[in-house]
Amino acid sequence: MRTVFISQNELGFACLEELLDLGADVRHVFTKPTTPNISDQVAFGPLCRSHGVPITETESANDDTTVATIRECDPDLLFVIGWSELVSETVLNTPSVTALGMHPAPLPRGRGRAPLAWSLIKGLDETALSFFHLVEEADAGDLVGQKPLPIGIGDDAGSMYQKMINAGRALIQEYYPKFEQGVIPRTPQEDENATWWPRRKPEHGLIDWRRSPRDLYNWIRGQTRPYPGAFSYIGGQKVTIWAANPPDGDTAFVRPGEISYNTGDAIGVGVWESTIEITELQVETDEPVTGGEFLEAYDFQTGDQFRTSVGQRD
Repeated sequence: MRTVFISQNELGFACLEELLDLGADVRHVFTKPTTPNISDQVAFGPLCRSHGVPITETESANDDTTVATIRECDPDLLFVIGWSELVSETVLNTPSVTALGMHPAPLPRGRGRAPLAWSLIKGLDETALSFFHLVEEADAGDLVGQKPLPIGIGDDAGSMYQKMINAGRALIQEYYPKFEQGVIPRTPQEDENATWWPRRKPEHGLIDWRRSPRDLYNWIRGQTRPYPGAFSYIGGQKVTIWAANPPDGDTAFVRPGEISYNTGDAIGVGVWESTIEITELQVETDEPVTGGEFLEAYDFQTGDQFRTSVGQRD
């Protein structure tokens, strides 16, 4: 089946690799120019060149030149996976069979933005990767299939992202051979059960140290790499908090945000009626450090306090 593929991220790259390994007739790949601050963007050029697949960089899948090139490919299938815009009805109507996408949520629940981050922030114990037919409304098309993604207490955005990539590969392996046989599964979503996650921006990662240790642990692990990270301020500097230990039930009552102890690998920081152990921090654009290294390298000490803004005072 003649295939056109549109993507810019690691999930899309993994799915394209699987399609090529399965012998898919990929006529053209569209990707975005390298863009600063997109942490999961990957280069598709080497993969495409090694398989003799034409590749075009475009800012939008909906511009006239891109649409014309897609039409010239006369695709049966169009994949749009890991792309930062909704594609137009014109683009969706170009393939003779269907246009397909993926979304890391158990659709119809979890439509919208940043579903992996939200699943962790909200403390869910499972999510899914959904493979579905694209329609104009975001994340609303009929389902091809889903792969569950269990969320363990030690998982974070990075480990869940890798689970998502593995699930994407598995979905392509399972369903693409069926597509070649003319079997295109369609299960309508139950729209009455739909829920939506709102968009997240880097500035939304500000830590409120007055929350419970479990809430803050979820907050930190849900926004760690490949996302911009949860953050706070101390000594007039922005500090990104990349990792923390899961809460263990021990309590030490100190002011929210106050550094109360140092284990060497972690620092205990006051939260709501307890503490949380922070294990990896990054001051501004410096290299990340452990809790103990943070105190030593930046001359902070127990009793110092993280703030919600640069100029906050007691």
